[in-house]
Amino acid sequence: MKKTLVLILLSISAPFFGQTDEIVKHNGEKTEVNFIKTENSIIYYSLPGNFEEKKISKYAVALLNSKSKKSSQIITEKIQISTKSDSKKIIVLKPSETFGLEKADIINLFPALTKGQTAQLAKELAEKRLKEKAAAKGYPFIVIEANNQNELKATAYKY
Repeated sequence: MKKTLVLILLSISAPFFGQTDEIVKHNGEKTEVNFIKTENSIIYYSLPGNFEEKKISKYAVALLNSKSKKSSQIITEKIQISTKSDSKKIIVLKPSETFGLEKADIINLFPALTKGQTAQLAKELAEKRLKEKAAAKGYPFIVIEANNQNELKATAYKY
C-alpha cells in the first residue's frame, strides 16, 4: 500500500519538477519548451512530454523565459528595416540558420561586372546590391543562393 501511494504521489508531482521554459518569437508567438542548448546560431529544444529534438534560428527568437528560475534572457533584438539605407542591418544567413523564419521572396539581380574588377570585389558588390534590394522590400534576412558572373540570386526571410 505504501509503495502504491508513493508511486501515485511521484507521478502527480513529477511535472512540477520538470524543466519548462518559454520561447517568445519576434512575431509574438509563445511556445512552452524544454531548452537543451544553443549552438552555431541554432537553439535546440524539445516540447514538454516529448523527447524529439527540435531547432529554431536564434534570429527568430526574442526571449527565452526560464520558469524555474523566473528569469528572462534576451536572445536577439528585432531588426527593423524601413528604408533602402538600412541595408547595413540585413544579416546574411546560411540555409541551416533559417528554422523558424518565414520565407518571403526571391531576389534576382543582373550581375554588373566592370572590366578589371577582381572576383572578391565583385562578390562584395553583389552582396551589397542584394542587401539593398532586400532592404527596399523590408526584409531583414537573406540567404545568398547564387553569386557569380551569370546570376545573382538570394532568398529573403522575415519574422
